[in-house]
Amino acid sequence: MPSPFPGMDPYLENPAIWPDLHVGLNAAIRAELNKRLPARYAARIDRYVWIHEPGADERTLLGKPDVYVAETTGSGSGSGHAAVLTAPATVVLPAVRREGNRYIKIVDLQNHRVVTVLEVLSPANKNPGKDRDAYLMKRNEYLATEINLIEIDLLRSGEHMPWGGPPPPPADYYILISPAREFPRAGLWPLSVRDPLPEIPIPLNPGDQETFLPVQTCFDRAHDEGRYTSEVNYAEPPTPPLPEPDATWARELLTARRR
Repeated sequence: MPSPFPGMDPYLENPAIWPDLHVGLNAAIRAELNKRLPARYAARIDRYVWIHEPGADERTLLGKPDVYVAETTGSGSGSGHAAVLTAPATVVLPAVRREGNRYIKIVDLQNHRVVTVLEVLSPANKNPGKDRDAYLMKRNEYLATEINLIEIDLLRSGEHMPWGGPPPPPADYYILISPAREFPRAGLWPLSVRDPLPEIPIPLNPGDQETFLPVQTCFDRAHDEGRYTSEVNYAEPPTPPLPEPDATWARELLTARRR
């Protein structure tokens, strides 16, 4: 069943639903790109892996920190006993935490090189913390190494990516396209909750014609395959709620659809 909204469905921003939509949207984008890309390219889903070393206050002690207990076999009685070795000092080994976020990369199959990265932003990218910091470092690396970058932001909450100036017009959602050949200039699509999602150009290697991606088609496929209309309560406001006058517009839209 299709979404009642013309573009992004704000009810799917709910933290209980978004992770599944993120997976489905990435899969739909990959499938659509691989139907449209020239033969020398392929879209792949990959995952970022951030490696964190927590501070001392976040580390966990396992067992007694200053002894090592080994089971040995004693001579004579044949019974085992514990040998305790007392350490002269104590250290706490760092616990490494790995977290990943899926993204899409377009690979030049002839040169085995990533030419374009497409990121559907998630709360981990937009909320302050180590994961956002790690993503921004990776983002800067893409821009510095002449990789085309696309960011699709379908979340109204959280902090936007650094865009420089001039400041873009206020909007609910944004799509950024940064072709490497035009860096530092980039294109930005501001979108309202009332707007259909656009068809966007996908930059490839210099000299190769751009491919176009219908983002609305990809969203519709992810929405239908996720069966979200069976889970969402459209009688209640979305999370996060829409401001006025969009909240009134959404209520009227949903009432008309129910009729």
